[in-house]
Amino acid sequence: MLPAGAIDIGGTNTRVAIIGRDGVIIRMERCKTPAGNPGDIAGKVSDLLLAMTGGEIPVPLAVIGIAAAGQIDLKAGTLVRPPKIPFTLVPLVSPIRERTGLEPRLLNDCRAAVLGEVITGGGKNRGTVVYITISTGIGGGIFTGGRVMNGRGGNAGEIGHFPVDTTYLVRCTCGCSGHWEGYASGKGIPVFYQEWCMKNSHSPSSAELTTGEILSRSRGEQAETPGFGAALATINGRGLSAVIVAYDPDSIILDGPVIRNHPDLVEDAVRMTDRYLILPEICISPLEGDAPLIGAAMAVFYPDMIS
Repeated sequence: MLPAGAIDIGGTNTRVAIIGRDGVIIRMERCKTPAGNPGDIAGKVSDLLLAMTGGEIPVPLAVIGIAAAGQIDLKAGTLVRPPKIPFTLVPLVSPIRERTGLEPRLLNDCRAAVLGEVITGGGKNRGTVVYITISTGIGGGIFTGGRVMNGRGGNAGEIGHFPVDTTYLVRCTCGCSGHWEGYASGKGIPVFYQEWCMKNSHSPSSAELTTGEILSRSRGEQAETPGFGAALATINGRGLSAVIVAYDPDSIILDGPVIRNHPDLVEDAVRMTDRYLILPEICISPLEGDAPLIGAAMAVFYPDMIS
């Protein structure tokens, strides 16, 4: 069988690959996600695929799978108000079809990622799996009953917008307050840290600290603000608790730069989870950040596994 084309569109970087049915990445190219106009994204990824396959039309691939960060509109084949991409609407399916001669299959990146984990990663032989990425934002994908939960329009699993706090009321990127993403994502941690300092008699830092710098200051034996580490663990524990009672998974797979760079955050969060239900297996993804890209290809080979 022909390999699949796979596209992973993020807020900062985009990857295009050719991937076999076994999940092995045969070839991959990276680029900055175009920000000139909405049509540039589909044009760029199409050109990369054409270059990788010898410029033939139709592209000599099985089909093309697209994983995109943010809300999607499956009927229109578009990305809607994507994070860190300065456009309200990004057309994907139609222009890529026109440029390549193939019908693309569009998924949110986390829904694609959970499929990649179930077929080739940490979710193999598990009945119900939740994939959580903690990166610039927080997103999730749910696999249950033999299928990825897609929801009405492809947006089921937006767990980053679970309410987790009513004390600090940190504003989320969506505009609401108290959401998990607003506190514990790569973008949210510095904001939460400043709010926590002001409410707990610590002088907020005058410098713009990175997430890594904040975590170094707030955790471990030499912590300057250990109370913040405990507060962050409580927030993450509430988020995990909500995921567990919502989906009762066999396995939770954590991914994203924040978790991969600070794996001990997992232990902190697990320690603070409510134990209403039995704690599932919780692990860090073995796919090293490639789950959305691999999952985009798996959507081509296993379309019946997507609701």
